[in-house]
Amino acid sequence: MAKGTKELKQRISGVKNIQQITRAMEMVATQKLKRLQGRADAARPFSGKIQEMVARLAGSVRADLSPLLGERDAGVTGTLLITADKGMCGGYNANIVRYAQQVLGATEGDQRVYVLGRKGEVMLRARGRKVDHQFDDTVERIGYDRARAIAKQLVSEFLEGKLDRVRLVYTAFLTAARQRPVEVTILPIDPASLLEEAGSVGDTAGREFIIEPGEEELLQSLLPKFLEVKVYSAILESLASEFTARRNAMKQATDAADDMIGALKRQYNRARQESITSELLEVSSGAEALK
Repeated sequence: MAKGTKELKQRISGVKNIQQITRAMEMVATQKLKRLQGRADAARPFSGKIQEMVARLAGSVRADLSPLLGERDAGVTGTLLITADKGMCGGYNANIVRYAQQVLGATEGDQRVYVLGRKGEVMLRARGRKVDHQFDDTVERIGYDRARAIAKQLVSEFLEGKLDRVRLVYTAFLTAARQRPVEVTILPIDPASLLEEAGSVGDTAGREFIIEPGEEELLQSLLPKFLEVKVYSAILESLASEFTARRNAMKQATDAADDMIGALKRQYNRARQESITSELLEVSSGAEALK
């Protein structure tokens, strides 16, 4: 067999091996996406209802009831950026880091940047952005208890005066076909913006509720839970968005490998045909020379 056909055969074999890997990764990402999408969808109604309750209670009590309520003067802004730990998920990490840079660049005053996800830290540092704290957790393995600890750390720094504003920057999972980077301020708590975000303004307008214990006691117990749920929901939506991007990227790689294999096979067939034709011509010329 000619040298060119041997090389083409080896390349076809190599591309097929890569295609098997990308197809397997696509299947794994699909299975994980189903599980994570289910968790994100299950958490969304609870998150929406607790947000609505906090907004309505906070709007009917004194603003000085809790240091978590009410506006503060512009000071230090803390931003928690949630990215992936790994690559091979298309433009997922690049898109959220680019969006975070825009958000950070448009923010006045001092800033502290917190990152959850190894890719976020690497990409921000590569772009010259200082990272004040990197959470070492594996994002995919974070449970509610760990999300609660992260939320408590941010709330503690807010109450100690180290931060005057806390926000989350992550990729919101809207549908399986649509995800987008978002910025959500969680501290200080603004009841009006929470109601607007929950999309429930006017749903219970004019109604009076009997609350036991009182509104103030209930709000005091709900505020920490609300912040924990916001952080945990952001992590779940980020994970669902990440595996959607990874599944799509691996599918595109698998399809591209199909196209490449087809092109290489056509080259191989042409090279093989040329080799056979050349050998026939040599045999024919040899036979003519012997006459």
